[in-house]
Amino acid sequence: MAYQKLQAGRAWSVNTSDNTDIPDIGTAGPTGTTTSGSATQLIDSNATFLTSGVVLGMIVVNTTDGTQTTVIGIENDTTLTVANNIFAVTAKAYVIYGGEQEGAVLYIGTAGDLKVETVAGDEVTFVGINTGAFFPVHVRKVFATGTSASNIIALW
Repeated sequence: MAYQKLQAGRAWSVNTSDNTDIPDIGTAGPTGTTTSGSATQLIDSNATFLTSGVVLGMIVVNTTDGTQTTVIGIENDTTLTVANNIFAVTAKAYVIYGGEQEGAVLYIGTAGDLKVETVAGDEVTFVGINTGAFFPVHVRKVFATGTSASNIIALW
């Protein structure tokens, strides 16, 4: 029998993205700031990506502007290849998280429409979600396109 989870132990401010899922924040990797700009690479001359355990599929969050992408290549200790152009400018702060998470319920801080992918892979748009609403669907991704709600918090 399915049940609604009423208490959460973890919370994370969601970055809407058409390209990546909500990351597994329980698996946090390296953090830092880019030292060189590149369209398809994260370059940090102070990093140790190989020895820090970064693997393909991990999610990189640009904490400077709230964008995120996926690691698709590990060139060396200081350079990762990423799926989307979010580090073309130098001095962008980042944090790397694990890839897939088990699904989060959401808190909607500001009213609007919400386009999500459920943990079962269904893409659906919920129209007119109210401010201050809890969204009791296990969500893997919150899309940027089709989502007008904001201040969304993922809860586990």
